[in-house]
Amino acid sequence: MSTLTQITVLLTAIVITASITYHLARLRAAGRYRAAVAAALHSLHHDDLTGLGNRAGLHAALAVAGRPVAVILINLDDARTFVARFGDRAFDQLLVLTAGRLHHAAQAAGAQVFRLRRDEFAAIIDDRADAAGLAARLVAAVAEPTDLQLAGPPVAVTVTACAGVASLTPHQEAARRLALVHADRALRAAKQTGRGHTTVFHPATTPGTTDGGPVR
Repeated sequence: MSTLTQITVLLTAIVITASITYHLARLRAAGRYRAAVAAALHSLHHDDLTGLGNRAGLHAALAVAGRPVAVILINLDDARTFVARFGDRAFDQLLVLTAGRLHHAAQAAGAQVFRLRRDEFAAIIDDRADAAGLAARLVAAVAEPTDLQLAGPPVAVTVTACAGVASLTPHQEAARRLALVHADRALRAAKQTGRGHTTVFHPATTPGTTDGGPVR
């Protein structure tokens, strides 16, 4: 092989290698971009502490629901007392463990669970299912004894929660917001009854049942 031919082959190999390297770099950059976008979208609809869907995730799930569903709001009882006794870090640990239990119980029933704010969770389930029964199981899951890893030996704690249940046909945003108002009122009624209670919204029996009110 002549020297000129050798040089030509070498230059061709260099060009091919550079081209492959360039395209691989572009693919890696595109992959990193797609991963960053996916992470951003996940963060938008998920709670950083527990990994559950957040309030935006709940509204997104309701917006795409194609059939009537039931909304369940779950709120821990006496959260301030717990924080005053054990501290914020222990409460965060409790929330993570509680979220896992709620997710397991909801998943077994074909439901989705979300964390709306620090001590409040929500679940949505097909309205043809036993929403009241699921709410009771979720409340029971919260009440299971929990071992917290604090500074010393594990500390066994037991907390309770109340739940409010309301149904909706999610065709319009106004209907979704009203269902959350109704679930909130049912939750408030359960809280008034006592720790660990569940109430299903009914216009004739749930206190304060007008179409206005805050959405929590």
